[in-house]
Amino acid sequence: MNHERHSTDPARWLQAMNLSDQIFITGTVMVLEQIRVRRTPLGDLPLVYDESRIRDAATPAIAVRVAKEISAAFEGQAAYAAPDGVDEHWRVANMTREVAARIEGVFGR
Repeated sequence: MNHERHSTDPARWLQAMNLSDQIFITGTVMVLEQIRVRRTPLGDLPLVYDESRIRDAATPAIAVRVAKEISAAFEGQAAYAAPDGVDEHWRVANMTREVAARIEGVFGR
């Protein structure tokens, strides 16, 4: 069953991770939210995503799947300069790939 959570508390699997991984994943979700909020009105995102699906996933496997889907959609896209000058497509692809890797490192594939 694939039930999505809607809560302010992190998913139990996320709480079970070490603090540095929790901070990285939570911080990545916050960055993804900022990018989505800023870019959705422009209509230029390669994928309109819901970053909370990573943090709120019912299982680590679902979180990994969502992170990999986002990463794949942004991988290899033409560069898009963020306000800080960094290629935002590269940033999204790499941050979500690392989120998936960290979750898999704890819970397996």
